[in-house]
Formats: sequence, C-alpha cells, structure tokens
Amino acid sequence: MNKFVNSFEFNSNSYNYCDLKKIFEASPKLRNLPYTLKILLEQNIRNTDENKIDDVLNVFANRSSLSQIKFISNRIVLNELNSVPLLVDFDSINDYFNIKNISSKLIQPKVMIDVIVDNLDEDIDKNEKKNKERYTFLKYVANKYKNISIIPPNINNSQINLEYLSTMISLSSINNKVFLFPEVLCGTDEHSTIINSLGVLGLNVGRLQLQSTIFDSYVTFDFPNVIGIEIKGSLSQGLSFKDVIQNLKTILINKNINGKIVEFYGDGLKNISIEDRVLFSNLVIECKGLSGYFPIDDNTISYIEKTRGVDASLIKMYYEKQDLYQGFSNIKYDESINLDLSTLKPITILLKTIEEEIFIKDLSAKLKTFKKGKFVQDNQIVLSLIDMSTEKSISLLIQACLIAKKASDFGIFINKDISKFIVFDSLVQKQYLEKLDLLKYLEKLNFKIIDKDEITISESIALDIEKFNLNVVCVSNSKRIKDNKLSNLIKLNWMMSPALVIAYSLKGNTNFEITKESLVQDIYLSDIWPSMHEVNEYIEKLDFSIYKELYTDVFTGDEKWKDIKTSESLNYDYEKNATYVNKIDSFNIKNKESINISNAKILALLDDNINTEDLSPLGNISSYSPCALYLKSLGLRPDEFNTYENRHANAYVMIRSILSNLKLKNRIVYPKVGGYTKDFISGEIMTMYDFSLKMKENQTPLVVIAGNRFGLGKINDWSVKGLKLLGVKIVIAKSFSNRYKNDLVKVGILPLEFIEDDIDSLKLEGNELLSIDTNRIKANDKIDIKIVKNDEVRVITFQSKLENSLEVEYYKKGGAVEYLLKDNLK
Repeated sequence: MNKFVNSFEFNSNSYNYCDLKKIFEASPKLRNLPYTLKILLEQNIRNTDENKIDDVLNVFANRSSLSQIKFISNRIVLNELNSVPLLVDFDSINDYFNIKNISSKLIQPKVMIDVIVDNLDEDIDKNEKKNKERYTFLKYVANKYKNISIIPPNINNSQINLEYLSTMISLSSINNKVFLFPEVLCGTDEHSTIINSLGVLGLNVGRLQLQSTIFDSYVTFDFPNVIGIEIKGSLSQGLSFKDVIQNLKTILINKNINGKIVEFYGDGLKNISIEDRVLFSNLVIECKGLSGYFPIDDNTISYIEKTRGVDASLIKMYYEKQDLYQGFSNIKYDESINLDLSTLKPITILLKTIEEEIFIKDLSAKLKTFKKGKFVQDNQIVLSLIDMSTEKSISLLIQACLIAKKASDFGIFINKDISKFIVFDSLVQKQYLEKLDLLKYLEKLNFKIIDKDEITISESIALDIEKFNLNVVCVSNSKRIKDNKLSNLIKLNWMMSPALVIAYSLKGNTNFEITKESLVQDIYLSDIWPSMHEVNEYIEKLDFSIYKELYTDVFTGDEKWKDIKTSESLNYDYEKNATYVNKIDSFNIKNKESINISNAKILALLDDNINTEDLSPLGNISSYSPCALYLKSLGLRPDEFNTYENRHANAYVMIRSILSNLKLKNRIVYPKVGGYTKDFISGEIMTMYDFSLKMKENQTPLVVIAGNRFGLGKINDWSVKGLKLLGVKIVIAKSFSNRYKNDLVKVGILPLEFIEDDIDSLKLEGNELLSIDTNRIKANDKIDIKIVKNDEVRVITFQSKLENSLEVEYYKKGGAVEYLLKDNLK
C-alpha cells in the first residue's frame, strides 16, 4: 500500500482503505472526476508502486484518450457458454505443470469466479449430450478449485448477480490489516454489466483478457470518455420506463457512445428503482457503450438490505467517505445530456421489415384501411401478448397488473375474441406477482400463462382474417410475434409497454387516440394509469423473505444436477469422442531471447478488412465445412451440429473452423473461395486445417499475411488462439485492429506491419519461404525478414508491433498467461 492509506472504525472493527479524499488533497483537479473514474483511480493507485503514483495521477488529471489505464477486477462472472472454454484452458495449465513435473502445487484462480449455469434445457433429450459434457466438467472444476463457484441450473438465475451475489465492497487482509475497496467485476455478458445499476462497476471483456484476470492481473484500455446523463422529473401519464428507454436509445445512437462510459445522475434517480435502472444499464451496452453506471444512493442501500437481509451501513459509510455516494456536485463530464422524464411521450413501434417508431398519440392517424369481416374488422386487436422473457423489469409487470386491477375495480374487461397470453421469463416473476397478490388481476382479464411457443388465435378469427384480407392487430411488448407463424396473418404488430398492451386491449382496437378518448364509456386512460409512487410501493413490498426463499440452497442444484457424477482425479478425463468439451494442449512456457523462425510457409494471403468472423465463423455450422465433416465422423447428424459458439469448448472442432469462412478470399487459391490454400510441393489445393497438419509433421512454421485493418469486429478469442493452434508464428498486415493486435501478442504470435511495401508491391504468391534470425527482441523494433522464392532472395524490413516492454515479455514467454505464471517455474 502507499501514502494514501487511511482507516476508520465501524462496530469496534478497524478498516483500512485507499483514501480518495487524501488523493484529492494532493491533486484537487481529480475531485471533479466522474464516479466511475474515481473507482478506476482508486484501484490504479492502490495497485501501483509508490514511485509510479505521480504518473497515475497525471493520467487521470489529463484524461487523454491516448493514455491507457488498468482495469483490475476482483470478481469474474460468467455464463455457462463462455465459462467452459475459459475453464478448459485454465485447467489445462495445471495439467501442463503436473505432466511436466514442474510443480505439484495446484495453481488456483487468484480472483473469485462465479459461473451462472443457464436453465436446464426444456428439451432434455435433445440436449442431453451437451448438458452432460458441460455440467460434468463444471462440477469437476468446482470441486477441484477453491475460488470457482458454480450456480447450477435454476429458475432464478437471470438476476442472481444483482439480487444475491454482489457484495458491493471487497475485503482483503494485508499484513494482518483489513482493507476495503469497491467491488469491481468483469465478465462476458449481461450478468456482469447489469450490476452497474447497483453502483458496482462491471465491464464485459474477451476471454483472453479474462485469462489474465484469473491470475490477478489487469486489463488495459484507452482512457474512456464519460458521458453524464442528468435525470430530472418523473413519469407522466401513459409513460413507462420502456418508453423512456426507447426515447433514450435514439439519443445514445445519435451520440455514438461506442467505447464510452455513461453515468446517470440527478434528482430524478430517486424515482427510478434498481429494477428499472437495469433497463438503462442494458441499453448502454446495447448501444456499444462500456458501462451504464448509477452511483450508489439511498435506493441502492435499501435494495441491498431488502435482497440480502443485511445492515448495509458499512457499505454506505465507505462510499460516502470516498465521495462515491450519489449527490456529489461539480462533476466534469466529457459530454452532458439532460433527460427530463416528464417531457417524454409514450412510443409504439410497428414491427415490420423496416421498423417504424411513432408516438402513441399518432397511432390512429397511421391507420389506412377499415374493412370488415364477419367476426373482426381492420385495426381490431386479435392478440394481446405480454412477454416477460425479454422484459426482465418487475416494475413494468407491476405497472401492467395495476392497470388490470383498476380495470377490474371499474368492472371493465377484455373482449373474449382477443387471445390474451402472458409469457414469464421464469417462475420467479410469477412468484413475485403471487406474493404481491397481483397475478389474480391478470387472470380476471383472462390472460393465460403459456410457454413462448404456444401463441395462437382462434380458428374462426384466423379464417375471417384470411377470407376478408383484414389488417388486424397484435399488441405486445416484445418482438416475439415477428418470429411466429402468425406474423403472416396479423399484419399490424404494435410493440409497446405491457401497461399499454392491457390499456389498448380493454378498448379492443387501435382506431382511437388513447391519451384523449375514452377506453370504455366515460373511463379514460388517466383513470386506470398508476403513478410511479404506486408502482414503487409494490416494489418495496418485495422484502427479504421473498429473496431468501428464492436463493436458499442456490449452490446445491436440483436432483438432475446432483445426479451428475464427476471425477476427483488430478487431471480431467476428457471423453475421446467428446463433441462439446475437449482440449488440445497448447500451453508451453518459453524463455526466448531471440527470434529464430526458419523457412516459414505462407498459409494465407488476405485482403483488407478481414474481421474476426472471417477468421473464426459464428452461427450455425454449415453442412460441408471441415467442422461438419469432423462431427459427422463422430456420428452426429446435421441437425445436431449446433453453432460454433456452442462448440467453443472443444478445441478439436474449433481448430477446424479457423479460416474456414465460406466466403474467405485467399489470394493463393483465388478464384476458389473458402478456407483453402495450396501445397506448392504437391500442387494440391486443400483446407487450411489439412495443410497445417502437414506442416506440423515436419515442424514447418506458418505465416498469415494481410492488408489493412486486420482483425476488425467482435471479440472472438478463437480468431486468435485458433491461429496459434494451426502453427501460425507471425501475422503480417498493412495495419491491425489494435485490440486484435494485442490479443495476438497475448497468445505469443508476433504481429508485424509493412512499412512501405504490401502484398502487391512484393508480388507475393504464397510459394515464398520466410525466415527471421535476430538476437534482439525490443519494443517498436524494426525486424528484417528474408524472403526466398525459387533462387531469388530478398530482405524486407517490417515494423514490430510489440509496442511496450510488457508485450515484449509476453512474447518472450510465449503469451500473457505464460508470462504471469513464470514464477511457477522456480
């Protein structure tokens, strides 16, 4: 620790912490940092050597996007899909140390890892093999490692990080002293980002970054811009937070928040429950922001006490002492946005090929036809759907139920010709409504609880629509109807808040101005619309007893989970013909002090803008791909191939996917497209995978050469580590996506850039041999490559993209994880 350490007493216990107020006294400019940057400042100072503290202070004071900062997570949250590939790689490291007799001591994760397993598949028989392979492996690593916790398949898992797992503050013992610091976490999906609604900074990162985090290292990223959104006012009549999100979405898209942090603050926050803040945090991620953060306030503390059944006074005291509690003024944001909730208008979206967004008040003006059938007519509602499988906010559901309650009090109901359904995300939502005694009001309106695939309308109505070519209506809060066979029959599909779904259904058609005209006789929307105060009163009734019941024995699992048998051996016994979980050993710590690559062959010559999906495909595995042929050889039918993402934990499948995109243009074999290259010795054209096997037999290294902007697109660890498994030692490009270049270094592949030349100027054809022989490895160095073609020998200079001393060390050791584990060799 350093000179900024301070302490305080609480309940006769002494707690130490890195005091931000002391830092602000030393550097007053930092006092006005946004909340998220203060959290990042605290952890960067706390984890920095004393002689480098001034450098950190200057970076945060200048807030330049050209600077990089560390993100140091103290917890990792993963879903099942992303956890298994990561943990297979981690477990293989211990296999390496054990088999090589390097160390008998088990290497443990340095941070806590929570794996939240998806709900058990409904079609158990169809997914039995996938479940068995994944679940068996997950149970094995949970038993083997002390810092890995598995939350088994459970109906309650979708919000478990928000409602149960998060602790808000972390404790550490250093020299027999207890230190407090903010809980900060990372992961790969919404489990790690919805936590920003609770005042915990959580970011999504790639699996390669997570590998470093497991060993208590850090992720670096460019110093982020922070946009402040000041929330004012409260919701007006007819408005829900779904409408607020839709309005805000337009603002954020126009602002281009890619890679930026968004912070919400202001007096209006007191009217937004934690459950509704989740909607805001999710929207920021959807719009490609880094984090949608809500500073901790009284709502947060009440929520923690309600869901955990604890006294959160220590949490509140710590964040207040650090100026991290909502209410601090004079924050300087890079950009500011004002959002006055009282000025927003309800929105509906017409779901069609090109979606059309309009204000509710203008809906009736959009109607153009008024034909009549025997039972129904144009603009009449025939399907009313509340779909909570995509809408996780309990307040939206409570708001809809309160409208149903008031309608029931007035004695008004929904026409029997309207099919009325509700789909729950899980039984938890249903249990919430039962505990609050609200479900009965939906049932009084004849809403039927169904599975998402059971949406229907009556046969007589369907025949009437077809016979008279009617433009009838579905009102819903989700886009599910677009994927339903009824979408061809019901031409007007309006998406709106659950509350408005019920309000329109009470009227039975959309041919009226709902904010001005009556729903039934002299009853108007204003008569049945609940205030936010009413909604929040019901949210407050969700006390600890409900959450205690939901999360009792949460780590135990059901009988299916308990019945899964797993090995207790030191090394995991992978099934020979496993299709979902299998490994190829690639971990190997090196001690390179020179670069000696001799007679490397060119695997591919690629054009500009090659993205990560070109390198490692996503989506369904096509029937004639190398992966498909391999899966067929294991006895799988084409309908069992699944997606590449579902096979990420099986290296034998994934290695065959690398550079196998059906549209990939490899200049070596063009005009033939796809994952092919040429063996110039035999003249045979073959798959990249088969060629790599041939080269491995005689230990020939491989090179990939490309144009500008190599490695664009989504984070995909297989697009990098797959090249390593193929035997690629060097990637040369005219320019790289910076993130992809960093990932190449992390797996021990040398990235080089052309200085003046390119594929065309060098007239490369793919039959060249490339060699490097140098005794120095330095940052930002120039590297000479000898290129031999027939009897012609050229030496071309390239720019090394090892850009700092740490990247040099990564490369010397064979990769980032290998570097982090170098001490285990001693």
